[in-house]
Amino acid sequence: MTLPHDLTPLLALAESPAGSPVEYVIGGMVLTGADRETAAQLIADDAMAIACGKAPVLDWWRERRNGGEPHTGKRQQIVQTYVGIAFGSPGQVVNDDHVQGHVAELLWNRVVSERSVCRDGRQLVRAHPVKADPLEPGGDGLIIYRRADGVLVFRLWEIKKHETQSPVSATINRASKQLSERGAEYLAKLAGPETLETDGELGGLYADMVELWFDRSDRAGVGVSIGTSSGREPKQPLAFRSIKTAFPEFATSAQTEGIVVAIPDFPGFAERVKEIVWSGL
Repeated sequence: MTLPHDLTPLLALAESPAGSPVEYVIGGMVLTGADRETAAQLIADDAMAIACGKAPVLDWWRERRNGGEPHTGKRQQIVQTYVGIAFGSPGQVVNDDHVQGHVAELLWNRVVSERSVCRDGRQLVRAHPVKADPLEPGGDGLIIYRRADGVLVFRLWEIKKHETQSPVSATINRASKQLSERGAEYLAKLAGPETLETDGELGGLYADMVELWFDRSDRAGVGVSIGTSSGREPKQPLAFRSIKTAFPEFATSAQTEGIVVAIPDFPGFAERVKEIVWSGL
């Protein structure tokens, strides 16, 4: 199976409306038909690539997904172990909310990884992949950029799925509060291990990251990403204002960001991703 390189063109992302205090992008509302299936295939493949890393089990899973012979014996157990981290199995089903939350994270992972240059000229240096296990505690996303002046900066993200009748702004508010209350802890967990193997300028950023966070430095910033169904996307330009309320010290527009991926029947899309992952068992 040959998959396209990028997801972003399929989402038809648009910029936030005038009057929004936080810059964000929104898309996915017209994701249907063959494009929807392609997107689901991409996200399923990403999920397994993140879970498996460089282990040969990724190739085994892909071979089976592409119509190869069923796994047997020890190989079947190994593939099941990796698949089960986030998606369970036909005989051990996991909570739908957890699967949907993980798919929301994987969608964010794709969008930020494909955005090599931001509106303010920042260039992508490193996008930390999301966790293989959506239930693992800690920060959801960490991105490193180089500003136009050459300085390395970072953005800490919180990612949520939204499938309630309440306005999406309520979920954004919850994510903003979580970043405000636990952001330093999240950064310590994410950045600390990186200092063991990363030297030079980037290693220095990781070493200083928590201090920069407490200083509310212009090198720090935050983002909230939402995975939801079309029709639940923000309707008002102030939907993301809770980020500014939680982080008033982040004065420049580039220090607060948002992403909304609103797919027709988001739970159904997440279920299709799970089916594709299971097809590699």
